[in-house]
Amino acid sequence: MPLHRGHHAQAQVALVLFCVGPYRAALEACHVLAMTDHPTALRTASAQTLLYEGGDHDTPSNRWLTMRDAQAASDNNSIWQLGVSGDVTLQQLPANTLYPLPKLLLSRRFSTALCGLTFDQQQLVLLLDAHKLNP
Repeated sequence: MPLHRGHHAQAQVALVLFCVGPYRAALEACHVLAMTDHPTALRTASAQTLLYEGGDHDTPSNRWLTMRDAQAASDNNSIWQLGVSGDVTLQQLPANTLYPLPKLLLSRRFSTALCGLTFDQQQLVLLLDAHKLNP
């Protein structure tokens, strides 16, 4: 993750925060190219579908984050959109407040994209690895 230095020399990480079902989640901001209210890319996927086994309580996506495939070049086929719900915010969080998943959670996670956690205003935020999100 690229780190940015704040005015107190504390490393900061820019994150895009959004809702996935009842949870808050975040991706590194450098992986999000744009945001729209409606899908415009040929390939789309809802964050809830990618991150949950059961889609019983699907929350409709009201925002679409434009992403680039991790392995792809710069062609148009490498662009896809991730559907998210709720408010989408861009925030700088101190790097020392980002934690890897505990071993038990790491071994029991449904999606390999879930890589860590942090807290924002005393609310748990799930950290996602954009390279492991695949539509």
